[in-house]
Amino acid sequence: MDDHKRYLWLFLGGFSIVSLLLVWSVIFRTVTTFEAGTRPAEVTQVQAKTPKLPPLRQTDSARGTSSTKAIVIVEYSDYTCSYCRTSELELNSVLASYPNEIRHIYRDLPIVSDRPDAILASSASRCAKEQGKFWPMHDALLKMTTIDTTSLQDTATILKMNVQTFNACVQSGKYIVEIQNDIQTAKDQGITESPTYFIGNAVLTGYVKASDFQWAILKERVF
Repeated sequence: MDDHKRYLWLFLGGFSIVSLLLVWSVIFRTVTTFEAGTRPAEVTQVQAKTPKLPPLRQTDSARGTSSTKAIVIVEYSDYTCSYCRTSELELNSVLASYPNEIRHIYRDLPIVSDRPDAILASSASRCAKEQGKFWPMHDALLKMTTIDTTSLQDTATILKMNVQTFNACVQSGKYIVEIQNDIQTAKDQGITESPTYFIGNAVLTGYVKASDFQWAILKERVF
């Protein structure tokens, strides 16, 4: 009997998450949509300003050096976007080459689509951050072929997180409004693509190669 109850609660919990995310997706899609690695034609026609970086925040998820002289790379990305995933591999190779010079900041810019997994992934990363596991979860999300309650719970277990606390955080949807606000802030600053990278005065979008990152870093160093 206990097993039946447990499975019932797991089903209800998973169903509530999907329902919440689908409702959010439908509502927010009426405001804006983003397409991975491309600049939508309708946005190109109305956008009059160059993308600008919103102010940095102490709450931003960051890795790398904390030196005040660090070259800062701010990434707007989506865990389910193919261009984001391939660009991240290129970025990781660059970060490994400059371990004491670069500070990498990640910000969510999930693509609004009929699939709620992009929002679910962003929520999961923020819930993992509560347990000091943002970057391990970040790396795991970029490798997942399927992002759902089961894969997230399995990953939380592998990362030795408090799975019950993590599940409760994800199921509550506590970060959805925060994610929505970050997306709107990005849009207000002309950021319309995932991924988008800011490196000094340089703005890189779409699939970005390691050589592109390195060139932008070199210019930041020199100028």
